[in-house]
Amino acid sequence: MSVRGAVLYNFFEPLKVESVKLRAPRSDEVVVKMAASGVCHSDLSVRQAKLPFPPPVILGHEGAGIVEEVGKEVTGLKPGDHVVLAWVQSCGRCAYCIEGEEHLCDAAIKAMMAGEETAFEKDGMAISRMAGVASFAERTLVRASACIKIPEEVPLDKACLVGCGVMTGVGAVTNTAKVRPGQTVAVFGCGGVGLNVIQGAALCGASRIIAVDLMDKKLQWAREFGATDTINAKQTSDVPDAIRSLTGGRGVDFAFEVIGMPEVIGQAFLSLRRGGKVVVVGVPGFDQTVQLPASAIPLEEKSVLGSLYGSARMRRDMPKLLELYMQKRLKLDELISRRISLDQVNEAFAAMESGEVARSVIVYS
Repeated sequence: MSVRGAVLYNFFEPLKVESVKLRAPRSDEVVVKMAASGVCHSDLSVRQAKLPFPPPVILGHEGAGIVEEVGKEVTGLKPGDHVVLAWVQSCGRCAYCIEGEEHLCDAAIKAMMAGEETAFEKDGMAISRMAGVASFAERTLVRASACIKIPEEVPLDKACLVGCGVMTGVGAVTNTAKVRPGQTVAVFGCGGVGLNVIQGAALCGASRIIAVDLMDKKLQWAREFGATDTINAKQTSDVPDAIRSLTGGRGVDFAFEVIGMPEVIGQAFLSLRRGGKVVVVGVPGFDQTVQLPASAIPLEEKSVLGSLYGSARMRRDMPKLLELYMQKRLKLDELISRRISLDQVNEAFAAMESGEVARSVIVYS
């Protein structure tokens, strides 16, 4: 089958939108006709060689669409089903899955990071699919375990956002940190994922949600998503001190780092109260390290938590988030800054780098 997709042939180069061949599904795979795909910072990180998906690869991992064909061993899915695509496809059998940590599934992580997820080809050249998804294509091929079935009444251009940014941000608060009503939160970075950390904290009843960013525009978005206070880090000489001032000198219960910069992880750590926790959501470069005041770990009981994919159980959590959206308790419409065509994907990257958008969403006809 010939489909149009956005292919990364070399790091640091623009994507090339062209026709490629999609192979037939294997017994455990599903063909999905894409309806929409968010353009996430992780897609840009692949182009910038910060995440290990070697070219040639079709990017995109935040997608929703309609099942078109299923492999002979697939159960629970049929053509016509509406689905959100998950970029960690848990096996259900490994020790992580058995312990309820499906987002850390051993087999899924190995397959995702190995660059062996080939589903497309061009002139005899195999083309891999980012994170087993490749939502920057009109049709894609995924494992059945990547398909999270959702109600047909949920708009697919909104549902796609739950495939990564919303699940990652809200889940970091609800699943990883387990923020309780009345606790205090600081969020470093107010892009697409950071805004979802903020609205996750609001959903949990956090009493103070302090948003930190370099851009006033993003801080205004943060207010709209539930931030009670904002700090422009460009205009503030000591951000941790400013956060302590907003919390009566105490510091916050949780500080979420949603940028992926080691120095910002350090600032988040310094903004904590005794016993507080930094939740690292942003992904630093693989060659980067973090320096922290070591004595504060035992003497002040401060700690650092990682959060991958919002520590999600996808089949449980994604439908719950979409139900909150349908009840008008979760903001999805407000996340979409631009609706674009697949041919505009490189423009979407430029808009992301300049801070113009919370999310660009590719809408397929």
